[in-house]
Amino acid sequence: MMRGLSRWQLPILTVADRGGARRFQRLSNRKGATLERAMKPLVPSDAVLCSDGANGYASLAAKRGIEHFVVGSKAGTRVAAGCHHIQNVNSLHARYKAFIKPFCGPATKNLNGYVRWLEVRLSGMKPAEVIRAS
Repeated sequence: MMRGLSRWQLPILTVADRGGARRFQRLSNRKGATLERAMKPLVPSDAVLCSDGANGYASLAAKRGIEHFVVGSKAGTRVAAGCHHIQNVNSLHARYKAFIKPFCGPATKNLNGYVRWLEVRLSGMKPAEVIRAS
């Protein structure tokens, strides 16, 4: 596999808040409009948005009138304004990669199921609790 973004990787939106809530969502593409549509119901109007600067985040923040900090991956740019960062999301990405690796690249049609499975595991639920909740 190639490092970084490539046509072989499918975009998964990862959102986390300071309260511990997290969400993974498979996106159809990396376009700004797609990202903006997916984020709109997840970000309240009083939120502070911290992102990696991908297309769509700035547009969403401007349209909703919310504060937006772009946090980079280079040394010295990992924290904005002293307290805004994306380290929780980066940690979730690492956990996703570790979770998905044993499956040797699941089929695209099954990816949503794997993402939901990871969410259940991260929430601490037991399989029997998930079955009863369905």
